[in-house]
This record gives sequence, C-alpha cells and structure tokens, in this order.
Amino acid sequence: MVIPSISGETAPSWSGYNIDSATFNRRISGIQFNSDGSYAGLVSSAEPLTIGVQFDNIPGTQNITFDLGTEGEFTGLTQFYSEQSSANALSQDGYEAGSLSSVTIDQSGMVLGTFTNGVKRNVAALQIGVFQNAGGLEAVGNGYFLPSANSGDPIGTTAATGGAGVIKGQSLEKSNVDIATEFVNMMQAQNGYQANARTIRVANAILSELTSLIR
Repeated sequence: MVIPSISGETAPSWSGYNIDSATFNRRISGIQFNSDGSYAGLVSSAEPLTIGVQFDNIPGTQNITFDLGTEGEFTGLTQFYSEQSSANALSQDGYEAGSLSSVTIDQSGMVLGTFTNGVKRNVAALQIGVFQNAGGLEAVGNGYFLPSANSGDPIGTTAATGGAGVIKGQSLEKSNVDIATEFVNMMQAQNGYQANARTIRVANAILSELTSLIR
C-alpha cells in the first residue's frame, strides 16, 4: 500500500494508494520530506489525510487518519527522531551453527569437543575395565592381553575410580628402563657367564689330571 519513490537529488517521498478502487477512490499522491528528514507536507495540499474504508461484514465506513506530524518538525516520526541511531547487541542467548573441529581427553576420561562456533562441551566419556586378578590375564603378544577364567570378567568404571588409573591425553607411553644401561648389564652378564664357563673347564681338567695320577 505504501511505495517508496526517490529520484535524483530531491527529498525522499512516499506515495500511498488504495488497494481496491471500488471500495474508496481517494489517494495520497505523495508525502514529501525535507533534506534533514523532517516532514514537509503532502505533494498536494488539497489531499486529505483521512480516508474512509468500507470493510466486509462491518456496518458503516471506517475512517483512517494519518498523523504525519507538524511540517518542518519530527513530531509525527519515531525513527531517527533526534540523532542518528546505531544497532547494539545487548544480549545473546544462543550460538550460530557449528561443527566439531577438535577433541581433547582429560585425566578423568572426559572427551571435550571444541566446535567451530567456539562452544566447548563434553561429548563422551572413556570407560576403563578393571579385573579382580590382573595377573591372570592371558598374554597374546604385542602387549595385548585377553580375559581368562583366572582374571575374571572386566568391571567397567571411569578413570581414577574403582582402582582404575588416570588417562594421559596426547601422551605416548614409553619404556620404564634405559636401553643403554640394560645393554651394558647384558654384556656384563655375558662376560661373567663366559668366565664361569672357563672356570668350570679348568676345574674339569684339574680333576682329570688328579684321576690320572691316582691310577
């Protein structure tokens, strides 16, 4: 019903038209504004600001009056009333859509997911199985073990509870021995074994000589 019309350097104007000419035939051909945005009046002073409308099932004519304020002032306008406005976000009760970008695991086994919109949430938890007799597990090689009748069935729990250990996220397990030290110890053991073997051979030779002398 309201159509904006701006052309050239002239002040903006708005035109209002009736929807159904059979209902009423009055028209506001245009509303003019000053360069500062204040109301300047209608294009034609002969055009009234009140129009009559006949609605279905409503007796009588309904009058609609447009209060555009005083010419040269902003009394009839609410937008840009005194100065230029600006939009400010005072609060936010939600987040934009985001997808999972990374995960981290803490010592309790909680899996923390970080999303592309900055949200961080616990998305899962790691479960740890403990055994009544861990020494009864069956070794299958490569550091793997299987439950057995001696170990019992696994009991599910979380990290640091029920006798379970903690979880080290982003950590690589390494051996608890120094390979260089163990290699030196192995060489010492080998040399000791060879020396003992020679001692036994010498003792056997002496014993053989003694046996020969007795004969």
